[in-house]
Amino acid sequence: MKEHDYTIGEVAKLSNLSIQTLRYYDQIDLFKPAYTDPYTHYRYYKGNQLFYLDIIKSLKYIGVSLEDIKKALTLTSEELLAFLAQQELRINEKISRLNDAKNTLLKTKKQLQDQIDIPIFGEVYVQVEEAMPVLQVTTTELTPTSSTNTYYATLTKIIEKEGSVLNSRYGCTFPLEPYKDVNDIIYDAVFTPLLSERTFSKLSPNVQQTSIPAGKYVCIAFIYDPDTYFSFYEKLRKHVLARHDIFESQVYELYMPATLTMEKEKKFIVELKIRQKQETVISPKKVAPDSYNSPSHLPN
Repeated sequence: MKEHDYTIGEVAKLSNLSIQTLRYYDQIDLFKPAYTDPYTHYRYYKGNQLFYLDIIKSLKYIGVSLEDIKKALTLTSEELLAFLAQQELRINEKISRLNDAKNTLLKTKKQLQDQIDIPIFGEVYVQVEEAMPVLQVTTTELTPTSSTNTYYATLTKIIEKEGSVLNSRYGCTFPLEPYKDVNDIIYDAVFTPLLSERTFSKLSPNVQQTSIPAGKYVCIAFIYDPDTYFSFYEKLRKHVLARHDIFESQVYELYMPATLTMEKEKKFIVELKIRQKQETVISPKKVAPDSYNSPSHLPN
């Protein structure tokens, strides 16, 4: 039986590709017609050529470049199998990056929602939190009035070197003590919450990947001002003083921009929190104590 010759229009319909695409494949020597009429310049294809279009479409679907597809069509079956294994690794890496991006998006949304859900500024409230993975660097000389840029830059380099993305907020830790003033508070560490599940390798001795534990926290949030910082800390400390035995002795400070708009004078929110001991966490939420009934607001 004589094999049927297909015109470019017929091949376009059979393969669900446009005539323009088939012409382009011919121009770059990826998929050429069996012959071209020298007088009419019409392209004609053999039926057994359609098999190669299926391979081209499959490889293109998984993201292989046309140049690499052209090379793949010259491979033996064994070589093609190895080539496809390489493409599988590439796709798995892309899936991993997309999962990281999704986790980053979800955690960023949660952080913004937590910030919006702060029940009242300047007063003590209670919140139940999930564990927060962080990357932290130890310090022994910083106070709430010091610049943490150098330490934050250290964390930035580590996170970006590992191919992850940086958080828009950072924090510090220090012991719960009856300090004399704000400059008497000395930070133990500077940290930034991690947005991805990535594990960091080859960290220096003063840098640690850890987490802020889940649990019930008593908190106070306010707009950062070195002149008023200590008064808010004291309000929180006195709140737990009468029941100090049920609270841990570590204070977590979270520092975040009040807005993400390009304002000339940026305002930052500070949230201080102290964890209650031996608390079973059911779900994360924020609750203002019954004694504080003022509406949620952001101070001027």
